[in-house]
Amino acid sequence: MKPLHFLVLDRNPERREELVALLQGAEHRVHPASDEAHAAELLGGTKIDFVMVDLGMPGLDLPALQRVLFAPDSGEPESLEAVERRHLELVLQHAAGNKRKAALLLGIARSTLLNKVRKYGLALALLACPALTGTVGLSAQARPVPNGRVESGTLSFDGRATVGDFVGLSKVVSGQITASPDIRTLRGWVEAPVRTLTTGNGKRDKDLNKSMESSEYPTIRFELSGMTPKGGTADSVAAVLHGALIIHGVTRKVDLPGTIQFQGSKVRVRSDFPLRLKDYHIGGLSKMLGVLKMYDDIDVHVDLLFGLDPGN
Repeated sequence: MKPLHFLVLDRNPERREELVALLQGAEHRVHPASDEAHAAELLGGTKIDFVMVDLGMPGLDLPALQRVLFAPDSGEPESLEAVERRHLELVLQHAAGNKRKAALLLGIARSTLLNKVRKYGLALALLACPALTGTVGLSAQARPVPNGRVESGTLSFDGRATVGDFVGLSKVVSGQITASPDIRTLRGWVEAPVRTLTTGNGKRDKDLNKSMESSEYPTIRFELSGMTPKGGTADSVAAVLHGALIIHGVTRKVDLPGTIQFQGSKVRVRSDFPLRLKDYHIGGLSKMLGVLKMYDDIDVHVDLLFGLDPGN
């Protein structure tokens, strides 16, 4: 593995030394600092891959720290698009990925935010220093995961049409994960019956089932083959979920952004990602309720709570 550059910003000298020793033992390059000024002095243009920061530091200014880390290479001013992308990243990070909350903070419609997320490729993107929202979750990434089954969860999507937006929702979700030494090798599956998706309109639900041919292809299924952690805290990890998405008889390999949160004997998995209906050969939706047109792009939201079996 190629050595990475870590900035360890922590006011506690014992904890700072412990983290430095741990990272250096893994042959990474480490830049320890006790405050922001010291961090800026140490960096001197060095490219940082990950940041481990003590969020309890008095007067910690995360935006200022990020400006130091992402200082432009030249004296040229940033473009408006670059500024907007960076600000969106900060707000989404502050909202912990909750797009409804982020849209409210930005003062824009959620659909506008989703369009910008797609425009700037933020659906899978994390900041180059993803740990700015907390300490890199080394312990969470290395934590063994026992067998587990879905106890509760939702699968939903945001659809857009010329007559207005609508939401499809299913609370009938099943699935399981198999015991793994850490989340990187986690395997499992989740699925939901197509017929349980409801949009609040009987005619639209009927047309949805017809378009998705639910009698022939009754389930929507995701098969997890592994994860790539991207940073987080001791109990919460941002990760890319690798696997296959099976819809309408079509199987496609996908890499989905997700968050894994350990909550005692349970683990919560969330993912929000865009999806193109045409990729899964789903058509005919423009006829629903006489709608002139339904847009091909939808946004999918998955929120699952697994109960873990400590005996495995």
